[in-house]
Amino acid sequence: MHAKRSPTEIAESAAAPLARLFAVAALVVLFGLGMSAFLNYFKFQSAVESAARSRMAVPASAVREGVQASLALGLPLASAAAVPDLLARERQADAAIQAISIFDTAGRVRFSTDARAVGTTVPATWLAAAGDAREVWHLAAAGFAVQGLRLRNSFDVPQGSVAVSYTTADQQRALLRMRTALLWIALVGGAGVALLAMLAVWGVLRTSSARHGARARDDGTQGHAAPLQARLAGAILLVAVLGLGGVSWATQRAFDANLQPELARKAAVVARSVGELVGTAIHYGIQMPELVGVEAHLADVRRQHPELARLAIIDMHGVPRFAVGEHTPEAGVRVPIGDAAHPLGSVEVGVSAAYLRSILFEVLLDLAVVFVVAVFLTRELLQFITATDPRLGTARASGGAVIARMRVPLFLFMLAEELTRAFVPGFARALLGASVNVSTDVAVGVPITVFMLVVALGQAPLASWSERVGLRRAMQWGALIGVVGLAGAALAQGFHAFIAWRALCGLGYATVFVAAQGVVIAHTTQAERTRGFALFVGAIMVAAVCGPPLGGILADHVGARAGFAVAAAVALAAVLAVRLLPRDASGAVIASPRLSWRDVVRVLGERRFLHITVLAAVPAKLILASFCFYLVPIYVVSLGAPTAAAGRALMVYAAVLVLVLPWAAHLAERGVSQALLVGGGLCVSALGGFGLLLWSGIAPVFVAMALLGLGQGLSIAAQSSLLSLACAEEIREHGSAALFGAYRLIERLGNASGPLLAGLLVASFGHAGAFALIAALVLACGLLFLLLAGAMRGTQVVAVRA
Repeated sequence: MHAKRSPTEIAESAAAPLARLFAVAALVVLFGLGMSAFLNYFKFQSAVESAARSRMAVPASAVREGVQASLALGLPLASAAAVPDLLARERQADAAIQAISIFDTAGRVRFSTDARAVGTTVPATWLAAAGDAREVWHLAAAGFAVQGLRLRNSFDVPQGSVAVSYTTADQQRALLRMRTALLWIALVGGAGVALLAMLAVWGVLRTSSARHGARARDDGTQGHAAPLQARLAGAILLVAVLGLGGVSWATQRAFDANLQPELARKAAVVARSVGELVGTAIHYGIQMPELVGVEAHLADVRRQHPELARLAIIDMHGVPRFAVGEHTPEAGVRVPIGDAAHPLGSVEVGVSAAYLRSILFEVLLDLAVVFVVAVFLTRELLQFITATDPRLGTARASGGAVIARMRVPLFLFMLAEELTRAFVPGFARALLGASVNVSTDVAVGVPITVFMLVVALGQAPLASWSERVGLRRAMQWGALIGVVGLAGAALAQGFHAFIAWRALCGLGYATVFVAAQGVVIAHTTQAERTRGFALFVGAIMVAAVCGPPLGGILADHVGARAGFAVAAAVALAAVLAVRLLPRDASGAVIASPRLSWRDVVRVLGERRFLHITVLAAVPAKLILASFCFYLVPIYVVSLGAPTAAAGRALMVYAAVLVLVLPWAAHLAERGVSQALLVGGGLCVSALGGFGLLLWSGIAPVFVAMALLGLGQGLSIAAQSSLLSLACAEEIREHGSAALFGAYRLIERLGNASGPLLAGLLVASFGHAGAFALIAALVLACGLLFLLLAGAMRGTQVVAVRA
């Protein structure tokens, strides 16, 4: 697959396709910096909106406490006489408040600071939001928002809601300031870092050409693609890291400068609320030093508002009487108690630096994910360029170049699907309505199962169809079907429609998969096929590393629908990238024998085939699908963590798998029993599931994903080889097509059953119980497989000796 190059051609590497390499450098750098700006902006928007909501919750809580005190006395809502004065007083808590209203369970406004609203009916959206909430509800529209709290009597029966309407003009101004700052940082930083990356690429090419040109003249050596690719990737990524560091420093300064005023406004509202309570007590003749329970109240307020570091009540002489929390380096917000002209003291509230650090730490975690994605993106792009351009390193023969070109649309399409992994279960749950008659936990797994069933059952007929119409055309049609399915999922308004769109996505996935697989078979000889399939699997695995964390970030910041839309756009890029394949990409297509039911029945009669399939292949796919596609996305979000955290957990699985696969193949080559690798890997993959019973939180999920990646990496590499050795007689008599066709079909059906089984177990035993029970099932299968593997080890030894 390699063509020898002359010393003159090597010397001309300095004139290699610089424009393409410069484009790679600029693309990777701008991707990193663009994602940095995106993450910082949306994290800032989330922090500003959260500060406004909790700020408005302060007067809303004060009103609710006053009204519920009347309700506790048995008075009906409409008879609470002191409410108008209470509303008028709390209306002054913040200049952004437009009105405070109280409405009953029918939506009729009973009290309001806006006299025109009394007696009217609130909008249906308010009533629906209040009805769906246990305590707190919130609505946002263009220019204003509503923060609401449910009202209940002493019997915990809902009586209505408090609604604080407020303008969001101040938030929009803060967001505009942040956008402006980020735009300048992105433009200046992006241009500078992109130029620096291009210079780094030019320097690597220049030094590499001189070094290898001299070596070629001395000893006639040829290509240097692998070292050159590594040096180019290192140079680009080094510049990207430096750029991300500098831009992150600048954006975080802008973040801090623009968020501090919003937090100060929140601190002032809290201070005013505390001051009113203390002032009321002093008004009734209780001296400040004699107040009881103040520090407990301050501690409770601080728990409700984690942005606050310290609350202190100071007397008129400047002596702190009560305080909770830690001193802050900067002076806090101070609000007088009582009349400002004759204050009785003051309340001082300090903003927590730890709160700001926690927000920025979340951004840094996402930026770490962005860097990992940039590493793989750089690798993919450089591998494509060095494999298809004879002026960079060793040129591949036409078959290798076709496979390298095929990797681009395959990677893009698989990336489009992987982007959705972290948020499909949550989106399905959000679409569930009253029309669904089964358990919610079970129903959430249905779209995932339908997708996988279509993939499992569709690959055999689609393989034959792709050979008839041509692999290039089949791949393009498959990617286009995926675009339609992902776009339809983004627009789906009901659960059943979403299932239909996911089925269409499965059809597209299966079509692209078999067409790409056909390209590998058509353009490799038997000796080259292992390397060809390594490139094929590598593209899928890189997509599995990059997609889930990016999809989780998108779902957190712009919503699942936008995430599906971005996935559709990436799939559309895959449609266009198929044009990189030559029109005769089908090559010498080897017709795939069709799998008949007679073949399946015959193969199922093989005892060793059943051992490997039922005790190893199906459990491996079962735990993969149930953990990665269902349990992790649902469980992580149920803990209150963002969807991005679920994406990061899925990335850990894929990254460990990518690292372990070559090591496992090396172990098999060195004579380690393949049966031991398969059974031992299966047992390792199950261990993490038990940790969810023993420990709570996010950390055990990451450990479980790492162990799953380790176990899958050990077992996957050896399963097919072990099957070939154990069923050698079947292969000699009937060939390998029926054997592996039945094996893949049953394996994929195990994949499809995972989400449904997980849903059933969650409904009965909870998330941790589902993790542990599936782990126990897989562990039992792994141990039983190892007990029955003696005969297979003997087969392997005989085959090696032969």
